[in-house]
Amino acid sequence: MDFPQDILNKFIVRGDYLKWIKNQTVVFVYLDLTNIFHWQDVLGWKFRVEDMIGQLLGFPNVKEIKVYYGKNERYLHNSESFHKRIKKTGAILRTKPMKFITKTIHHGMFFQRRTITLFDDGVKSKIGELIDELQKSGVAVEVPKCNFDVEMAMDMLDDTDKLTAIVLFSGDSDMRAPLERLKVKGKRVAIVGVRGRVAKELYAVKDKYIDFGKFYTGKRVYIKSENPAFGAGPHN
Repeated sequence: MDFPQDILNKFIVRGDYLKWIKNQTVVFVYLDLTNIFHWQDVLGWKFRVEDMIGQLLGFPNVKEIKVYYGKNERYLHNSESFHKRIKKTGAILRTKPMKFITKTIHHGMFFQRRTITLFDDGVKSKIGELIDELQKSGVAVEVPKCNFDVEMAMDMLDDTDKLTAIVLFSGDSDMRAPLERLKVKGKRVAIVGVRGRVAKELYAVKDKYIDFGKFYTGKRVYIKSENPAFGAGPHN
């Protein structure tokens, strides 16, 4: 199989990643989009969904791509516009309405636990006072939630007889059980992720791990840092 020239031209993808995909006969791809959007914080840059899907469809043996992403009914126009962009790529979209979970305001929303230990008692006291005031004010913090663990697992198992290998873009430990079922049936499994965002349970069942940052060849928009040491512009 010849690799698409645009992939070879834009970015030097690790050869073992390309070889693994090349050696599979029929590949299905499953993208947990909410999960992988969080990877951008680790990578320091944003990716384009269209570029990612286009890169994958450039491989002749990638026969189907399923994308899982919720519908935000509070911002329905924007949500539906984004869904149309996904469908236009040729991928199959799985969606359902997002739920919004109300969370209690606490220190962890503002600081990592390790960071808090660096503060002296005076600073910790001030932070505690601020948290108390926010809690008393009645301010509500709502977090969108839309898990697709069940839908992804069912699709994988339903697709078993159509494929020889899967590429899973997710780091969720809940995916271990369906992946183990696929392995029992002789299917090959590649996990795509970034450092610190892939559960150890998935490492235990994968045949191949692919670092997303060393695989993606599309446009990258670097995130501006709030740290003045990096200046006002984008940084690597």
